[in-house]
Amino acid sequence: MNHVPDDALAALDAFGEGHLRGDPPPVRVRLRSDLRLRIAPPDDGRTARCRFETEHARTPPTLRDRGSFLATYVDGVDERLREWGIEPPDAYEYADTVDGWHRYVGALRLP
Repeated sequence: MNHVPDDALAALDAFGEGHLRGDPPPVRVRLRSDLRLRIAPPDDGRTARCRFETEHARTPPTLRDRGSFLATYVDGVDERLREWGIEPPDAYEYADTVDGWHRYVGALRLP
């Protein structure tokens, strides 16, 4: 089951299509009330930085360690990226916490 909201899927599609044209837009969407997704366009044309931000009491080492329900969102995002030939990381790792939002980051390998 795909839990990723339609507007988030549209933003991922715009990023994928934009990459094919050479001008991918940034992605800044809310996946649910306590989960946001940010993707910055690549600086080098080959790698983009992907960041999930979550509000939660715990900060496990990887985002999927938060549990299977949250992992369905991550899996849905990764699946859509793969459809565009973009390879997500094996894991989104905890990086830091800013204003109560825990940041999990990973590098996306672009075709």
